Amino acid sequence: MKSYKFVVNTECAIEHDEKFLIIKRPIEKHAGGLLSFPGGKFEATDACNTDVLKSAVKREVREEVGLELLDSIHYITSAFFEDTMHKVGVINTVFYCKLEKTLVNVVPSTREVPEYYWLTPVEILSHNSSPKWLVSYIEAIAQYS
Repeated sequence: MKSYKFVVNTECAIEHDEKFLIIKRPIEKHAGGLLSFPGGKFEATDACNTDVLKSAVKREVREEVGLELLDSIHYITSAFFEDTMHKVGVINTVFYCKLEKTLVNVVPSTREVPEYYWLTPVEILSHNSSPKWLVSYIEAIAQYS
């Protein structure tokens, strides 16, 4: 079995008015140009909170799209992949948040989010820049809801 150095990553499927907030990944990053949920790597500052993964995903959402999530965040699924660009294993955890209390005012990070969209599940599934893992996450969310 191959030995890995691991990175822990979190993503959040944010739903509002039956659409999901989707970002386009920067070209120079892993999976560049593909669609994704907002999220990113666990950082040491996340460790001072009780629920470290939810803390990480809230921070990443705030940094990437400017939303301060006030609504409940629910675990959906996790996956493993190898980031060949950085030669590291990634444990990716996907959460879901339906916006009801959160102020819906997206302010994308110019460094991390070149474009963002509000898309229905059908639009995500049929989009030519939707990777297979995003499709599987949408399907897992449909099972959750």
